[in-house]
Amino acid sequence: MKFSAIVVITPEELEQTAIEQAQATGATGITILSGKGIGGESKKTFFGMTFEGSQSVLLMVVAKHLSLPILKKMQAILLEDGKSRGIAFTVPIDHLTGIDMSQIMKFEQHLREQDN
Repeated sequence: MKFSAIVVITPEELEQTAIEQAQATGATGITILSGKGIGGESKKTFFGMTFEGSQSVLLMVVAKHLSLPILKKMQAILLEDGKSRGIAFTVPIDHLTGIDMSQIMKFEQHLREQDN
């Protein structure tokens, strides 16, 4: 079985929606990291202090065939009226170790359910 890594960087307030959509599309495990970032636009300031919103970084390892459907779900969440509220991308995985065999069984079960 081939795998892909999906990385989603989203505003903290969209984190739960992104997680729910990824899981509904077949992601079985998600690692969540907190972060801050600097975008292309200048930041808003309040009394001379720069305001930066919190971001969440979601990391997933999924069966390769699930990566595009999950990425499309993330696109629907992250793009609003042509404005980007985050970024999502996939990275192919050539070698993988440490994955729980129950995760692979969940991937296979999801495949069987899709075929029916």
